[in-house]
Amino acid sequence: MRARANETGIGRAPWGVLGVALVSQIGISVVDQGIPGLTGFIKADLGWSSAAVGAMVSSFTFGRMFGSYAAGLAADRVGERSVLIAGGVTTGALIGLASISPLPGLIALLVLAGMASAASTPAGGRLVLMAFPPRRRGFALGVRQTGIPIGGLVAAAILPRLAHESSWRWSLALAGALAAVAVIPLAVSGVRGVDVPDPSDRHPRTSPARDRNVRLLTIWGCLVVSGQYAVLAFFALDLHRSAGLSLAGASLLLAVAQGSGVVGRVAWGAISDRALSRGRKPLLLVLTAVGLVGTLALLGTPRSAPVAVLGLVAALTGIALIGYQGLWVTMIAEAAGPGRAGAATGFGVTFIAGAIALSPPFYGLVADLAGTYRAIWAVLAGILVVAFVPAALVRER
Repeated sequence: MRARANETGIGRAPWGVLGVALVSQIGISVVDQGIPGLTGFIKADLGWSSAAVGAMVSSFTFGRMFGSYAAGLAADRVGERSVLIAGGVTTGALIGLASISPLPGLIALLVLAGMASAASTPAGGRLVLMAFPPRRRGFALGVRQTGIPIGGLVAAAILPRLAHESSWRWSLALAGALAAVAVIPLAVSGVRGVDVPDPSDRHPRTSPARDRNVRLLTIWGCLVVSGQYAVLAFFALDLHRSAGLSLAGASLLLAVAQGSGVVGRVAWGAISDRALSRGRKPLLLVLTAVGLVGTLALLGTPRSAPVAVLGLVAALTGIALIGYQGLWVTMIAEAAGPGRAGAATGFGVTFIAGAIALSPPFYGLVADLAGTYRAIWAVLAGILVVAFVPAALVRER
């Protein structure tokens, strides 16, 4: 089984491929991660209820649910480069239109922009997958996945400030412009062509839903990503209420978890490359165990503990529950094979986007019913125990 090389021979310059894929992901993530940061400005300007503003903010993620699989299929059949460029430019244009749109069209444009932005993970992941040999894929895809939190950092640094000084509409327009500009390095690079599998490829272009490993990895990803968004949504609130920290101080500890997650996205993939002779599945189980230990530490650590101890707990939790994506993307793409890598990644991202949308309200309901945020970590620990089942059932080829 072997895929024909791209007509420009991207295998000769894999790090350049990784660079343009990373920049493209950062541009999309400025929009994806930046819109939630504008919630307060939008609410104050429009006078909407919190529920209405929340629906508007989630509309972009809602669109990604419907665009991911189609983007993955297009990457497999048309080519990653074309799909990434079209996705970035279209996202930028639609966000630009949303920034000047009257209210009736605002949410619809954000949904459409979310659908266009869905190209970033399946197409970008496939581009990097095909550029690197198996013993470097985990590291490379982990580096590419760091584009998501990096884009979030860029958005947090510039968009709220611009919204404060001018308007949230200008911030939205800037985010759209960055998404479009970010695909320029890819457009002007020598990366072109499609990696088309040979007819002898034993992975036919069938639906990834029929692949047992793809289904299992998708289930695992949905369970673990729920932990990521439990941490992002409620960790700082838990410390604020039970440890007496200010929201600013608790948010700094959340930043520790985020930074640890960036390290984890690279580290888990790199370690799996070094242990490739034993397969990537053992590390998937280890990652799940680390996430469970971190969650139990969140549950059991006294809130009177020193801030340094709470920081260590945050780092332990973040390295697994936020840092899982590099390993997951590598495994799901390899499970599907070259001819279906984009479709399989898009298939998985579709369900993960759904899990992301459902996780904050679910864990919030848990906290409301229990009267304490600690209940979230108890429920999450149970979910991570369940996550061992699909991880253990994966059969690496």
